Amino acid sequence: MKINISDQLSLKQLLLFSLPTVISMIFMSFYTIIDGIFVARYVGSDALSGLNIAYPCYGLLMAFATMFGTGGSAYIAHKMGQGKLTYARQCFSFIFYLLTVLSLLATFVSGFYIQEICLLLGSDKILLPYTVDYLSILMKYNYVGILQVLFLCFLATASKPMLTLWLSILGGITNIILDYIFIVHWQWGISGASYATVIGSAIPALGGLIFFIKNKKGLCFGRPIFSWEAIWKSMYNGSSEMISTVSVSFCCILINIAMMKFIGSAGVAAYTSALYCDYLMMSGFFGFSIGIAPHISFQYGAKHTDYLKITIKKCLYFVFFASLVFTGLFFLLVPYITAFFFKDDSHVFNVALFGLYIFGFSFLFKGINIFGSALFTALGNGKISAILAFTRTFVFILLNVYILSYFWQATGIWIAIPLAEAMALGVFICYFGVLKKHYKVL
Repeated sequence: MKINISDQLSLKQLLLFSLPTVISMIFMSFYTIIDGIFVARYVGSDALSGLNIAYPCYGLLMAFATMFGTGGSAYIAHKMGQGKLTYARQCFSFIFYLLTVLSLLATFVSGFYIQEICLLLGSDKILLPYTVDYLSILMKYNYVGILQVLFLCFLATASKPMLTLWLSILGGITNIILDYIFIVHWQWGISGASYATVIGSAIPALGGLIFFIKNKKGLCFGRPIFSWEAIWKSMYNGSSEMISTVSVSFCCILINIAMMKFIGSAGVAAYTSALYCDYLMMSGFFGFSIGIAPHISFQYGAKHTDYLKITIKKCLYFVFFASLVFTGLFFLLVPYITAFFFKDDSHVFNVALFGLYIFGFSFLFKGINIFGSALFTALGNGKISAILAFTRTFVFILLNVYILSYFWQATGIWIAIPLAEAMALGVFICYFGVLKKHYKVL
């Protein structure tokens, strides 16, 4: 059954509409997670620490793609809801070329200053070779990652979520196979993980590019038009996702440095395993949120307020119960997850096992916080969306890490994330009044 963003959907249809994006986001998270698993098992915990130190830089670049992908798709879906299809095509093409220029600039800069960047990220002399090897390859071929993120968002706007699903599955499977070949069989070390990620990302990037070139109905490439409104609205609407990704990358750097101070590379490696669990859990909620965001934007542009009121309540209830289920499942699997990354007789295993049990409480609140931020993005209120994202992923984490680590050192660092998510939920609840009075959708 084909579902379009213009249809009025039941909860089952909403889940079906967003499911391809959810699975796609999960497979995208696999690129990093599978890299980490192979690196931890076949290269070593120091290499895993180097990978974690390197990734925030690449994450910052992906943040720009996420901002224009989520913010731009909300803006363009809103224009499509108003019947301005030609203008929507022109703005989409303009965003594509804008990110192309950004990618080339990032490749040029990183090519000259890669070691300086890695040292700035917190790498030491032991971890620097791993960090440089991993990051240099990702930044050299960053364009495929940017296109992957961009097309993931806009294929849902083009009512082609199933295409996103199959491209992401194919890319994820390719990444897993190549990780085995490059790291285990050919023994390329951490460089093999980088090349596997690049090639895996290239598949959905190329597939999305071909679709938007050949597609002549609905959203597709057109004659690009320079539009300050498109730039501003995309950045404004997507600022929360941008801020969230940038803040997570910055806080990851901060936590890595703190872990190096209190525990050393074992602490960084242990925290990396927690981040991989976080990527996987967060990707499901994020996929659901951005999967239905174009639908909400379209319906809001079409002024279907009563329908939106029912739909948003359904989404909130679903995310709440899914959070409970996922959190319970995580706690049951913690020993197996830890053993999957590290040998059970190692020091890093004990550090990770202790930390994951604390870290897991963040999943109780994370899903609703992610949906809340995406909801305001879909409604075109980038300001509130950015406030929600900034407080959740930066302000509260920064304060908690600084204060709690002072009293409880590494244990305080583990507590910082769940506490930050709980505090962020309180901020989102404070904005319920805006949804009721201004948007009348709650």
